[in-house]
Amino acid sequence: MNSFVGRVRIEPMKLKLSKIWLQISAMTIALTLCSATLRAQSDTTENLPENAYHNTYGDGWECERGFKKVRDRCAPIKVPENASLNAYGRDWACDRGYLKENETCIKINVPPNAYLVDRQYGVGWECERGYKADKADFSGNQTECIEIDIPENAVLNGSNYGPGWDCVQGYKALDNSCSKIIIPVNAYATGSSHDKGWECMRGFEEERGHCVAMDIPENAYLDRRGKYWQCQRGYKKTRQGCLQVDPPENAYLNDDGDGWRCERGYEKQAQSCSLIRLPDNAHLNSRGDGWECDEPFKKRGNHCDTR
Repeated sequence: MNSFVGRVRIEPMKLKLSKIWLQISAMTIALTLCSATLRAQSDTTENLPENAYHNTYGDGWECERGFKKVRDRCAPIKVPENASLNAYGRDWACDRGYLKENETCIKINVPPNAYLVDRQYGVGWECERGYKADKADFSGNQTECIEIDIPENAVLNGSNYGPGWDCVQGYKALDNSCSKIIIPVNAYATGSSHDKGWECMRGFEEERGHCVAMDIPENAYLDRRGKYWQCQRGYKKTRQGCLQVDPPENAYLNDDGDGWRCERGYEKQAQSCSLIRLPDNAHLNSRGDGWECDEPFKKRGNHCDTR
């Protein structure tokens, strides 16, 4: 009885000691990791250059605003006159009214009838409505804004390319003017001012500036666009018109309806369909217009052989 009680008392003691040992081990590991982290941070801090800070994510460092990386240090950004640091603080941009040229900012000379634009490329200005840039110097740079000469029956289009104007509906551009579009009989206006400005109606075709009725042969019809004709099913298109397709015996019209095919089990020979005679150990192919040998037979001329 006493020995049993002794064993019962010893077991809880062992469990308590095990728990204490596990807690000590966990604390030791945590202290080791913390010490390693502190040493790494200490080493990084020692290597951190002046005017720099640690990256928020990952290793390494970045320069503070107003400085830029130059090898292993942070060098101050030299901001020229009429410039300021950009939004990121890692470079500079010219103030409004100036353009970057090498490491300086030069003043933009805005010509009459023009206005500044917020761009750091090009000439830095655009012409006002009703004017267009004129490339007058030898380098091809735009130097002034000239007034757009708008012909009669035209309007400004706001484009920086071309003459700067479009003809109104019913007129088309011809040299530097707008010419009235003459729409022939059986035609309609397309609204375009860059071509002839009209198209023939359905069933008519253009011929020397006029729209003449299309000559649709018998057994034909207009296609969806109304510019060409197609033969009805069962007819084939030729230069003379629509030639009727006459399938021979044991044949039928093809999918397009402009020819014929032999029925399954028949093969085309000239203008007729001949019955396919199967040799021993053979079967019709998938198209039904020939035969193949059964496995393991091989085709030898007009019969199937295992040799």
